[in-house]
Amino acid sequence: MGNTPFISVIMPVYNSEEYLDTSIQSVLNQSFRDLELILVNDCSQDKSKTICQKYAEDDERVKFIDLQENIGAGKARNKGLEFVKGKYVTFVDADDRIDLELYQHAATATENGKIDMVVWGMTELYLDKAGNLDSKNIVKTEEGTWDVKEEINEKILELETQTLFGYQCNKLYKYSIIDEYKIRFEKSILYEDYFFTLEFAKRIQSLACIMSVGYFYYKRFNESITTRYVPEYFELSRRRVKEMYDFCCDQKMQAGNVLGNIYLRYILSGAMRNEDKRSGLTKADKICWFKKVKRDEVYGHVINDAQISSPALKMLKFFMEHNAFGICRFMGMGTFWVKDKGPLLFARLKKN
Repeated sequence: MGNTPFISVIMPVYNSEEYLDTSIQSVLNQSFRDLELILVNDCSQDKSKTICQKYAEDDERVKFIDLQENIGAGKARNKGLEFVKGKYVTFVDADDRIDLELYQHAATATENGKIDMVVWGMTELYLDKAGNLDSKNIVKTEEGTWDVKEEINEKILELETQTLFGYQCNKLYKYSIIDEYKIRFEKSILYEDYFFTLEFAKRIQSLACIMSVGYFYYKRFNESITTRYVPEYFELSRRRVKEMYDFCCDQKMQAGNVLGNIYLRYILSGAMRNEDKRSGLTKADKICWFKKVKRDEVYGHVINDAQISSPALKMLKFFMEHNAFGICRFMGMGTFWVKDKGPLLFARLKKN
């Protein structure tokens, strides 16, 4: 490897000693060798720092950055961006792993560095409390290359429908674009990768997708953010839909049908989270929440003309349209019950 590797891989690390070796080795053992790995230790309290230091000593492709305070995964990725030397940047979480041929396929798809962004699929692995595999979900997209702006934008919307757009770990980003426009991750508990990717996508002139599903994304029941209460969940979800809607309007694209389905999922998920005791909401508060959601401009933009495919979301839309907010609340209660009593069953149902 020369002084300018083709791919820079940034891995934020926080208390990941149980999975870190597997994750790092899946990067360093790639058949594609022209890469660097930037390990950013975010003030881990376990043996993660020692593990990172060992790899940095043993492999010249590894850079180790040891932060003096905990700043979160998004900001840790930003710190890693300061040390990038590669033509492209990608990200791997310290508790995931990648197929050993993934970056070879991705590098080939760049057409010797001409393509601005390369996207691939994912394999989601759902683990139970004991760490055993309960189920998996493969998410992939069609292979192709697009260099006409209108076609790129349509593909971006399709990737959003496939749940592949928002992740930062299933893409190569051309670093010169990140550097020129100073694109960085926000400090947010949700969707910081989505907002980063959207800002990047606004500036690209070419896009490639490959069939690989070689990013293995582990969803561990006892650690997932879905097991925690996040008060900002719905507001951040609303912002996610609004920013994509605004992007589509700027590009003169019709996106209400696609985003309507997505937003109804967020409404149902928000209603479910309202049933969590930690929300502190009364019954009256929960009914008012539905009224507020319906009055909001985003609802009017994306829901009214949306053609809904899911039976549950069809019902939710029907009851929202007829101001039957009590029934909407019962749908949230039922969803919360399923998630609370059978979180892995809930995860499987979410995929459908």
